[in-house]
Amino acid sequence: MAKAKTVQFRAQVPQDIDFLIRAIAPFKNAGKDWTLSDIVVEALTEWLRKPENRELVESHNILEGLERRGLATNVYDDIP
Repeated sequence: MAKAKTVQFRAQVPQDIDFLIRAIAPFKNAGKDWTLSDIVVEALTEWLRKPENRELVESHNILEGLERRGLATNVYDDIP
């Protein structure tokens, strides 16, 4: 799959979450420079994988909507 174009995503988080994320990110940098964007993508991917959210994606044919726009996702590739 070709690398997907990225888009800007803005969110507001409580100060405690911001502090924890910024404090943990440097510890994860074992061979990879973790950015705030990397952390947000990982968190949102895990959120999309939750059974109740995956069920919504499937029941509303949202993956088909991606395909109609010429897009694809690998969010569910490693989930049976």
